[in-house]
Amino acid sequence: MVMPTVASAAAAALHPAISTRRAGVVGNGIASAAAAGGRLAGGGRGAVVRARVAEAAPVAAEGGRLEAPPAAPMVEIPVTCYQMLGVTEKAEKDEIVKAAMELKNAGIEDGYTAEVSTFRQALLVDVRDKLLFEQDYAGNIKEKVPPRSSLHIPWSWLPAALCILQEVGEEKLVLEIGQAALRRPDSKPYVHDVLLAMALAECSIAKASFEKSKVSLGFEALARAQYLLRRKPSLEKMPILEQIEESLEELAPACTLELLSLPQTLENSERRRGAIAALCELLRQGLDVESSCRVHDWPCFLGQAMDKLLANEIVDLLTWDTLATTRKNKRSLESQSQRVVVDFNCFYMAMLAHLAFGFTTRQTELIKKAKTICECLVASESTDLKFEESFCSYLLGEETGTTVFEKLQQLQSTGSSNSKNYGLDKKKDSSGKVTVNQSLEL
Repeated sequence: MVMPTVASAAAAALHPAISTRRAGVVGNGIASAAAAGGRLAGGGRGAVVRARVAEAAPVAAEGGRLEAPPAAPMVEIPVTCYQMLGVTEKAEKDEIVKAAMELKNAGIEDGYTAEVSTFRQALLVDVRDKLLFEQDYAGNIKEKVPPRSSLHIPWSWLPAALCILQEVGEEKLVLEIGQAALRRPDSKPYVHDVLLAMALAECSIAKASFEKSKVSLGFEALARAQYLLRRKPSLEKMPILEQIEESLEELAPACTLELLSLPQTLENSERRRGAIAALCELLRQGLDVESSCRVHDWPCFLGQAMDKLLANEIVDLLTWDTLATTRKNKRSLESQSQRVVVDFNCFYMAMLAHLAFGFTTRQTELIKKAKTICECLVASESTDLKFEESFCSYLLGEETGTTVFEKLQQLQSTGSSNSKNYGLDKKKDSSGKVTVNQSLEL
């Protein structure tokens, strides 16, 4: 299955082993911003997963307890029995029994191997019995004895443990334990199920983020889930992967706007660069009229996005002067499709960005491009932009400041909708003389 563009980007940006060439322009875009370095959620603390060979814990089966083979490979996971059942340490025995029974009767997600279901049942019985009959695991609140903070289970039970922890809402533990386990060679036979449990945990994190209207955080989690599922060929055919990729495509515009709205701090700089790259890719899709593009209201979306950009960022967003030249031919297909994506207001803002950035950095070439954009807008939109044209000429040394200022006054007197951008009064110096140049600099 060929991944959609933005979904491909998510996987590419989350791990350097995935070639960004497959992801197109947005390979370092929105998912890179979301991932902020490609670290999986919950990976900061690094959970301890100790593998050892010891006498296996009893394997519980329906209606009894079966002994595991001696010297079975064991793993220690930093989880209490209470956490395994999703109950508090104050839970009474009847609550413990009820929680274990409800989990046993609940079905597990599709995609796990058959062994996970069997070992899941056994682990639930074992954990229940430890809490009911073994003081070391249950602890004692009255005597202020804490419950044992870790479990020793056979390696073959680890996927079942992660499956249960994901079901009871311990997503961070699933990710921490899963990451630590995957670094050990002992986990090789269980990689499929471990990755699936981790991906489902990320999906749960995404769901919780969306419920709190935190779109970018939900997008990040889905992108990580996608990456996890694509690490194993046996998981790539699962329906959930296709659903994740479709969601990533659908969420890309909203996520882009949310990331662009973040404070412009050093901490957010990578995310901002990624969001801008994603915006460029969405614009490419829109201008090429690709069906994969999920922006439904371009004037609204692009207007909001550009409002969050700096002048230099707007200048680098598109080859605006080339687009403006194309726009002049109103009857061409390219011009018509362009108008759906980039309306007059966005083009006008791009012209101002060229003026502002060109003036502050003393780049004459940008002023020339601003003038080109202005002339094309006049030809294509039949709009009065005489002041803007004159101002560009003034900055290029082709007109006097007095001439430009007169056009500004005319613009303000006619009440043009564009005059709000130039609400300037003609300044006077200490002797009362008009200083046109100072006004125009402002």
